Amino acid sequence: MRLTLSMASFGRPQRTIRAINSIANQTANGWEALVIGDGCPVMEDFITSGYFNDIRIECANKGNNLIIENNPVNQGGNGFAIINNNIKIAQGKYFVFFANDDILLPNHFDNYLSQIENTDLDFVYFNSEVKPNNSLRVSRLEYGMIGHSELIVRTEFIRQMPTHNEHYGHDWALIQSMMLNGKHKKAENCPATYYVMSLSDNREQGID
Repeated sequence: MRLTLSMASFGRPQRTIRAINSIANQTANGWEALVIGDGCPVMEDFITSGYFNDIRIECANKGNNLIIENNPVNQGGNGFAIINNNIKIAQGKYFVFFANDDILLPNHFDNYLSQIENTDLDFVYFNSEVKPNNSLRVSRLEYGMIGHSELIVRTEFIRQMPTHNEHYGHDWALIQSMMLNGKHKKAENCPATYYVMSLSDNREQGID
């Protein structure tokens, strides 16, 4: 597999449907998506009803693996345990993150892979679009200026980094470790293909 996507999920049924559709609509192929509910009743209902069966088959026919599962118990902490396990079991050469209330543009995988495949880089970081503010987040390797969504990381490299924990800011702790230990760059002349749809003080309206 070229790429593994990790998405922890709890609640937000309409946003989760939108998120999974944006994964399935990627123009790139050769990926797996680990979409895991954190003891989530909504995800359990999706699985029981077979809601995403057709999408999973469509992805498989293109050489992709859309895995949708639900853990029996909620472990909290913004899905930290799911992230750790997804890193452990990832089959892709590279690893990306996705929050279930955000959106990926169809060329997102192509965009991120274009900057790291056939290089010796351990990670690359990108800008993202913050839709509530209609603004571009110009990412920098500073606290509060970069997060999971802006990263693509070599899987074998991220496995060597400290694991996530339940505390706020665990993404920055990861990035700090990667900065100290890995070869990296910021993507140049690339569009923002990750759309952040909600902020803590500015929630997206009209969708649950």
